Amino acid sequence: MAEQSIALIGAASALAGAALAGVFTLLKGRQDRLDRQLDRNEQRLIMHREARRDAYARFLTAYHEVDRSFGEVRKAVPPPEPGLPVPPALSGVEAAITALSEAGATVSLEGPVEMSLAAHDLVVACSSLLREFAQLAHDNIGSDTRLWAYDCRARDQAEEAMDHAFLAFTVSARKVVGGDAPGMQ
Repeated sequence: MAEQSIALIGAASALAGAALAGVFTLLKGRQDRLDRQLDRNEQRLIMHREARRDAYARFLTAYHEVDRSFGEVRKAVPPPEPGLPVPPALSGVEAAITALSEAGATVSLEGPVEMSLAAHDLVVACSSLLREFAQLAHDNIGSDTRLWAYDCRARDQAEEAMDHAFLAFTVSARKVVGGDAPGMQ
């Protein structure tokens, strides 16, 4: 009888050991699956953040082209007589603002809404400044004075609005991509 008890205890120990090993294997498998899911989620977040950063960078690059084009407009003079085309620099700014607007559409797709609104505000501010320069050129036809030399409160306000919109966009972008996180400043 003692031999049977020893055999039963040995068999029960083997079964318990196998069951315990199976439980640990299941738990380890579950933990590995959860870890892989967390890694995939983290990778998705990183990819989305990079896509946003790229969209914001393309938008800022387009803005810098607009700003550079405005530098050319400031040096331009009004047409010498009525009926002549506006200074070519104005057309260059218009094309740059169109490219900025297209880059803004990508920002809107990547989000969030706060960035979409900031991009839209910057495009609107640039367009307003372009209108002011065009009006200034129209109002001073025949003059050989450069457009930046005129005293024009509306143009100055439009430039200030553009500067504020640019600052608002960059501050929002830093927040969204984590540039204001501790240790990133």
